[in-house]
Amino acid sequence: MPRVSLKYELRHVFNATSYIVPTWRCRERNDGLLESRMEVHVLGCGPSSSVPSMRCLLSSECNVCKEAYENPTSMNHRLNPSILIRVKSGNGTRNILIDCGKTFRQAALRLFPKLQIDTIDAIILTHDHADAVLGLDDLREVQPFRVEIDPITKESCNVSSGALPVFCNEETQQGIETKFPYLCQSENTSARWVAQINFSLFQPLIPFSVCGYDFVPLPVLHGDDYYAFGYVFGFEVNKCFVYISDVSHVPPQTMQYLVERKESIDFLMIDALNTERRHNTHMNLPAVINLVLELRPKQTYLTGMSHDFDYNKTNAVIRDLPKLDNLKVEMAYDGLFISL
Repeated sequence: MPRVSLKYELRHVFNATSYIVPTWRCRERNDGLLESRMEVHVLGCGPSSSVPSMRCLLSSECNVCKEAYENPTSMNHRLNPSILIRVKSGNGTRNILIDCGKTFRQAALRLFPKLQIDTIDAIILTHDHADAVLGLDDLREVQPFRVEIDPITKESCNVSSGALPVFCNEETQQGIETKFPYLCQSENTSARWVAQINFSLFQPLIPFSVCGYDFVPLPVLHGDDYYAFGYVFGFEVNKCFVYISDVSHVPPQTMQYLVERKESIDFLMIDALNTERRHNTHMNLPAVINLVLELRPKQTYLTGMSHDFDYNKTNAVIRDLPKLDNLKVEMAYDGLFISL
């Protein structure tokens, strides 16, 4: 597995002198959050190129891609990795999106009408690659807006009425500012309907709050020298959900953090690009199985899966693996609903 020096990790990622270790289980609060109901909806669990693969459909025979293309409700139809966290409490419903990649619009059109969602309250980003951020422009469709009259043309125009909070690390912010400079302006210079975002930066392993709910950012390697982030959440509903969508190797500090709390991990959703083939920026199924055996979560879901994975056939193979020792591991699918 790819490794970088501890000196590199400390200088470039673990730049905080210490980190806060939150209690897994919920703590006493007086704002009604203990009455919360938290849901996780999978918007996408495929690779950057999605399933079906364009290359497969145009130039090769691939049974998984063919089935996914011909069957609109196929479990093999997988968009870019993304989840929606819905929290319902006495304070109302909050919709928190993790990642907004190339296929966000397609995923939202499939899921949001069913859930009667018309607004996103916050975005959390894992990294700045295309499959995590290239849908940010479409956020204008799910932001509150007001109608303004252009003083020159006298035409009416929808204008975002408030910036959407985006939580990420500094490197991801810099990448987005390069890709989408017009989304990052503090004020719109003209009446135009574009998404408007406001960055909130976090430090590795130090909890941050989104809409009143705690998240712990987990730095993981996504290639030899590139860090992405996974997240731990669910504390307020007495659960622990670990989400790691893009990872090739879990560095020592993050692994220690998880191992020390493995008795409390209820759900693990983790990157598994291929069933056997190794990849320099993603885990494969054998690597995930080894991690599951060490952490022993109550339920594991695979995400980021390529066309190597056939939903019915591969799930059957995984279920029959004797080394899993009755641990529950299965493929996620687009539209999967998990109640915490």
